Amino acid sequence: MIISILVAAFLAVLSVLWVVWKIDQGRFLSLSWLQTGLTAGSFWLLFSIGLTVFYWKSYYEYFVPRSLLWLRPLTFVIYFLVALGIRWLALHFPGRSSLAFCLLGGLESIPEHALGIYRMHILEIPILQGIRPHEIFIFAFFEYVIYWAIVLTLAVWVGGLWTKKRRGMVNPAPPQP
Repeated sequence: MIISILVAAFLAVLSVLWVVWKIDQGRFLSLSWLQTGLTAGSFWLLFSIGLTVFYWKSYYEYFVPRSLLWLRPLTFVIYFLVALGIRWLALHFPGRSSLAFCLLGGLESIPEHALGIYRMHILEIPILQGIRPHEIFIFAFFEYVIYWAIVLTLAVWVGGLWTKKRRGMVNPAPPQP
């Protein structure tokens, strides 16, 4: 597990460096609340669908009843709201809000994984047997820093496309003969 943690930490540092380099305070402030929430909700919904499709047999079937899969769209609503909370908190930290956003996203992994470990007993799943709770928490922190860096990058990218589209700079209509 130590190798996985070190790889996740390395990738998290690269992700944060990218975000801090590309998303300065002005760009972060220009993101709308709606953009941030919609991007996060969409990312996490699509990600959760992908995870349950590809890792159902080895992971999710052990603690998610199939009858609850129809509730997956709630993922969108939950993460829409989580993103708004993280954005609000990030705006109140000193320094780069983009950095705070990613780190707060990492912290958001702790209650999620605590629920998984202590209520859903995920450490009893064969692929996680032998892993200690603190290892899961450390890995998850770095993992979620990466995910929230992706969310923030996508929100800025989509927002930039939207702004260019409104200004007529993306896919302008070809001249009429």
